Amino acid sequence: MASSTSSPIVVIVPGAFGTPDGFHKVVPFLNQAGIETHPGPYPSCNPSDPAEATCANDIASLRNNVLFPLLDQQQRDIVILAHSYGGVVGGAAAKGLDIPTRKAQGKTTAVVGLIYVAGNITLENEPLLEAVGGAYPPFIKVDQPSKGLALIAPAMEVLYNDCEASLAPELDKAMKPHALLAFESKPSAPAWADPGFDGRRAYVRTLEDCCNPSSLQDMWLEKSKVKWDVVDFKTGHMPFVSQPEALAAQVVEFINGFMAL
Repeated sequence: MASSTSSPIVVIVPGAFGTPDGFHKVVPFLNQAGIETHPGPYPSCNPSDPAEATCANDIASLRNNVLFPLLDQQQRDIVILAHSYGGVVGGAAAKGLDIPTRKAQGKTTAVVGLIYVAGNITLENEPLLEAVGGAYPPFIKVDQPSKGLALIAPAMEVLYNDCEASLAPELDKAMKPHALLAFESKPSAPAWADPGFDGRRAYVRTLEDCCNPSSLQDMWLEKSKVKWDVVDFKTGHMPFVSQPEALAAQVVEFINGFMAL
């Protein structure tokens, strides 16, 4: 399936506590390779009302405000690039948007692939908190800076352990409070479980990750019961900060694989 523009657009779905702006180091390398990107934010990051910031609202927001306009109005194929909690949101938002399903509806565009970077893999109705073992790790500071929100501390040690120490002020500033409800509420069924994404699921496993340890990533991949094309990066949780050029090259390789199917 090809749209009027030959290359799919990459929708960047960030992890919790961050925005698509956090990918600013990787975007130029993708652009150089002829890949356009589009932000895929969602409302539970730094929300106006944490009591409303459910996972379901994040999924609906990404689907209705980003994916459908790109697919149906701009007539673009999409690849979702999802980091950490973005895997929960992006995975569910892409449900029913695979090539066979869209083709059967007479549509000419689709989500042609899913790329997870240390992505959280949750089953239908499985909250992220459950998927990480039912308790918050000590670095998630609950009800900070106010009730219903959380922060990660120490951010440099947990998220940026392989990044230049001099970047600390800039990286700390990029971190936003996140609604706890997003992690505790149930997501809808994930798209990656569908046969329409066979051969179109890729996963960057971050081997030195202090936030989502690689053992947890392995558990999620196994639990999914579907095949992912897994590539290992010897990085911490944020390879788009510490290894942007290498990550961009890997994303391009994954996309070329999707397009060759």
